[in-house]
Amino acid sequence: MLFRRYLLPAATKFIRTKHYQHIELHPEIKYALRHDQPVVALESTIITHGMPMPENVTTALQVEEQVRQHGAIPATIGIIDGCIKVGLTGEELTSLAKKPRNEVIKCSRRDLPYVVARGQSGGTTVAATMIVAHRVGIKVFATGGIGGVHREGHVSMDVSADLTELGRTPVAVVCSGVKSILDIPRTLEYLETQGVCVASFDSPGGVFPDFYTRDSGCKAAYNLSTPQEAADLLRSWRELKLQSGVLIGVPIPEEFAADKAKMEAAIKAAGVQALAQGVTGKEVTPFLLSAIANITQGSSLQANIALIKNNAKVAAQIAAALAGAPATKQSEDNGESPKKPLVVGASILDLSFTVDDQKRDMQLDGATYSAVAKQAAGGVGRNIAEGIYKLYGDVNLISAVGKDQMGETLLQLMPKALQRSMIQDESQATSLCSLIFDKFGDCKLILGNMEIHQCSITPETLRAHRHLFRDAPLVIMDSNISEQAMECTLQQAQRYQLPVFFEPTDMFIAGKPFHLPPDLTQHIRLIKPNLQELKTIVEAITGQTVDWQPNTKVERVQLLQQTKDLLKKIESCFNCIIATLGDHGVLLSFRADAANDASCLLDATTSEVPPHTTRFYAAPIVPNIVNVSGAGDSFCAGFITALLQGRILDECVAAGFVAAERALQSESAVPATYFSNAVAFEDRYKQTLKTLQQQSI
Repeated sequence: MLFRRYLLPAATKFIRTKHYQHIELHPEIKYALRHDQPVVALESTIITHGMPMPENVTTALQVEEQVRQHGAIPATIGIIDGCIKVGLTGEELTSLAKKPRNEVIKCSRRDLPYVVARGQSGGTTVAATMIVAHRVGIKVFATGGIGGVHREGHVSMDVSADLTELGRTPVAVVCSGVKSILDIPRTLEYLETQGVCVASFDSPGGVFPDFYTRDSGCKAAYNLSTPQEAADLLRSWRELKLQSGVLIGVPIPEEFAADKAKMEAAIKAAGVQALAQGVTGKEVTPFLLSAIANITQGSSLQANIALIKNNAKVAAQIAAALAGAPATKQSEDNGESPKKPLVVGASILDLSFTVDDQKRDMQLDGATYSAVAKQAAGGVGRNIAEGIYKLYGDVNLISAVGKDQMGETLLQLMPKALQRSMIQDESQATSLCSLIFDKFGDCKLILGNMEIHQCSITPETLRAHRHLFRDAPLVIMDSNISEQAMECTLQQAQRYQLPVFFEPTDMFIAGKPFHLPPDLTQHIRLIKPNLQELKTIVEAITGQTVDWQPNTKVERVQLLQQTKDLLKKIESCFNCIIATLGDHGVLLSFRADAANDASCLLDATTSEVPPHTTRFYAAPIVPNIVNVSGAGDSFCAGFITALLQGRILDECVAAGFVAAERALQSESAVPATYFSNAVAFEDRYKQTLKTLQQQSI
């Protein structure tokens, strides 16, 4: 697939859901909650009132990354123009941070109706964040420190709404205790009166932390040693339906902890300043934090940053344990983690020869041509699996190699994580594919040996790996495996109600699964054919010959109309068809309800599928093209990664384009590295999406 230029229609960033009036969930959060994935709520007063620019934005993004790195999905909650948003985008987060303080309200429970009614913006406090998190179903919330009873609070009656919210809203709050500027003993007494379960986390002697330092001088009723212990407590808490919160106090990392005497002196000095300047009400806490930062010459700010990042890590680990997920998003060789997509397909050792003889054009005439030879890991299923592994984080692959020298070479070229379920067959030769490219980089001939995938990926082998199907959100199947293996794959999809993404691979075998019983093929919910493969699939499903020879060289308007006519014949059979149109781009036929909620494409049910709509995405320009053999597979990997992350449809396509672009500029079918990290990948495809929107017509 050669990409020439960009064109994408505008996309909405959020889904408005009728279930939560005045609340919008980011698609990733909506998908995660729908599929019981671990989510950690994050407040936004740290952005609007807790820290100065640019530390507020930098810290907020780092906190989100900590959550992702430790197995959960971050959901920063804030209010923009009267809309409560669960899962702020990077752009919205930055926009909220840059608003003048007098235009952003510090929102607790009492402030929410006013801010929403007036269409204003606000940063959510612990109390407000708890309310919203509970409304949408988020169980764990990470923050720096909660509010409490103010010093001299027995006289002023200044008690934070955070405490009463903990007494009536069932959300687990992970923090570094009560802010040091408050009366911690009275705060803990108040929480006891409210019936809040308070525990310390991994604290020597069970001492409750006090934000800047590790020892408040008070002991918590309970001490939790591990994320699993905390998850067990939260599981029982939920089962008991107590309708009150849980507070888990995590000591600040020792290397960032402040000297208690010096911090106490700074707090008293800041209190004197507040009194002298007449600061009262909800402005007291942000004023004191800012004054303490000045008095301590920034050391308290660095401590604040360190503790909130550490709390986010612990909260993510607890949320992951509570959901039964692994404590880290990174793949681990010593254990299987749930919710990994599963790929069933071919692994091939690719030998490519690119003619570098500039004096004559290559002819298949038996002559000898000077060529550059390269060796790489290939195979459609394997390529897609490696792409997903590098972009999404982890994946399972069921494939086969022989116990021969080529097999050893192929395994050495593959990530170890992809070898966990690899079949090694002594009786079969490793699949070898020789690709011949002319001096222009166009593929002229492919010679392949594919028998091992027909013989070694058997129904018995697939059934032995049924646990990989059970734990997968999506199964990806290529057409190189046998019809019997396809039947067994679809039977497992039927058993566990899984959607299947089918990569047709080649026009001659693209129709293979559609000769199976319809009650099995209905579980194929997404396909990505080129035009020749699409024609084959239409003929296999309808049983009618298609009197049309696909030709991408015709005028685009004519090509799109011809492709749409074909799609209409089979669109009701799938959630989404991604028809690739060569250097023109891709034409999608998809369920109309998936336009702003792409997670619908992962719906495994087939009854009452909504009508389809089509959308064309023109291919972007890609400079310095090196290799075209793996672009389509990388497109699949990028699209699937964004889909599994709960992105909207346009973002999924943009992610596919960006991944394919990297493959086109790589020597191998799958780049050694797509991006340095998941954030860089997301930033890149969102940049691409903006460019597409700007160039849309």
